[in-house]
Parts: sequence; C-alpha cells; structure tokens
Amino acid sequence: MTNENDMLLARMEDLALKADKIGCAASKFLTPAQAQSVTAYFTRRNDVILNHDGGFDGAERTRAVFTNSIWGESDRAELLAALKIVYRPQDTLGHRDVLGALMALGIKREAIGDIIIDESFSAFVCLPEMSDYIIENLTKIGRIGIDISKIDLDELPSREEELTIKTDTVPSLRMDAFLSSAFGISRTKAAEFVASGRVSLNHQICLQTDKKIVESDLLSIRGLGRTKLLEVGGVSRKGRIFIKIGIYGR
Repeated sequence: MTNENDMLLARMEDLALKADKIGCAASKFLTPAQAQSVTAYFTRRNDVILNHDGGFDGAERTRAVFTNSIWGESDRAELLAALKIVYRPQDTLGHRDVLGALMALGIKREAIGDIIIDESFSAFVCLPEMSDYIIENLTKIGRIGIDISKIDLDELPSREEELTIKTDTVPSLRMDAFLSSAFGISRTKAAEFVASGRVSLNHQICLQTDKKIVESDLLSIRGLGRTKLLEVGGVSRKGRIFIKIGIYGR
C-alpha cells in the first residue's frame, strides 16, 4: 500500500512538472518533516528549482515552491498572505485559540502556515485565496471580539526562539547519551522514549537508540521539548566528549 510520504512525493512530482511547463507551482503548507522529505527527494533534480517559503524567517510550516530553472519566477504576494489580529489589551489569545477558530470555519490545516502570538496581537500566514474568506467570517475568537486585516509579509516578525545554553560531557554522541544530557533523564529512560516513537531527529521519528548525533541536529521528545546539538568539543582525560547544547523554551 502506498504510504503517506509516497503520496506526498507524487503530488510534488506533479507540481514540479507543472512548474517546468508554466514557470512556477507551489504546494499547500507542509510540516517541517514533510518539507525535509521533499527537499531530500529533489536534491539532485536540475530541471526545477525548489525553495521553501513560510512568509518570514524561521517559519516552520512552509510552501514548497517549484520554479523552472531557466525562465520561471515566483511572486511571494501570489503565494502567501499575512493576516493580523488585534484585540483589547485585557484579552489574551493562544495558538490553540486562533487555530481552533480557523478550523471552525471549515479551513483545512494545510491552508494555514505558522501562527504568531505576540504580546499585543496575533498574526498568521495563509493561502492568498483564503484571506478574504477569513476576514469576512472571522469576527470573534471564542468570546473575544477581534479586528483582522491583511498586512505585508515584511511586517511579520521573525521567529527567534530563546535557547538555554548548556555545556556538558557525554560518553559518546549516541542518541540515548545526548538525550540523557539534554533533558536530565537516565539513558534507560531516553532509550524508552526512542523505542516508543516519541523522539524525532530533524523532524523525523527516529527509533535508533545508538544513532550518532552531529552538530546542528535538532531533536525532540514529545511531551518534554526540543533541543539542538550546537557544538562538539574535545575529549576529557576520562574519554568523555565536551558538548554544547541548546534547549528551546526554558
């Protein structure tokens, strides 16, 4: 049976062929794991150029944009729309509130990019063809009255997540040893998380406890958080490896 990734890549092949004929074609919004899979698949292709665009620096959900490598061009205004939501200072909205309100309008998740929650406003990226419908129909989020309007993409803030830096030594760069250090858990517990499918490496589920981690690898344990290996240093007299870890959201 064809799996979801095969179906995804088949759709991307169709878009690549379309771009080769008409100049440009774009997917709906992809998750980071989907985007990575698409990038890996098209790495050696030279008939089309593949880029990912989510509207702002650091966006996680992006559209795969295919252009003809000779004459194709893409217009961001035709690919992405940004909407800003404002409300009273005493009101607060979270990511789930905004997403839930959009889903209640019958909009599919793949039509919506990242949702940004700021201290005084919220904003999100969507397919341009959905923007007018959302503006006309999204008048409240829960019981909170809102004003919603289009903004330019360059008005969106970049997503710069705060990292807590931690330095440590590990006996090896195995997955279980690194997770143990990053999250302050035992290697046995880390191995259990891996075996249960709760660990992702660069947005892909990884079931290899002994997988070697390298610099810039991004790892997450569902329910605990995300971390990145920032730097690998020298080796101590006892044979342990010095590492620098970045931990998100702490």
